[in-house]
Amino acid sequence: MDFENTVVVTGSMHLPKGDMVGRNRHGTYLRFSVKQMTVGYDGVERPSFLPVRVFRQDLQEWLRTKCHGDPVHLSGSLHSSAGSGEMFILAESIEDITE
Repeated sequence: MDFENTVVVTGSMHLPKGDMVGRNRHGTYLRFSVKQMTVGYDGVERPSFLPVRVFRQDLQEWLRTKCHGDPVHLSGSLHSSAGSGEMFILAESIEDITE
């Protein structure tokens, strides 16, 4: 049986304080979050920060030109870290949202 693992999100760039660079056995990646305002089960609006990792060199170069708060459209797949089990989106494409 084939399973689908596709994630598409839009939101604003939320850059981490400190170093964006991470490393694991698969190589060097940049990390950031996509911030979305979402309404919780209690009806209260809160920010959600969706963690993203970018391994592709061309996307890393593009990401380095972006600023905190820039609107983005991202697609990729959901993964968990082998060490910590932390969930993250593995970015396959990232684009500016033009209004």
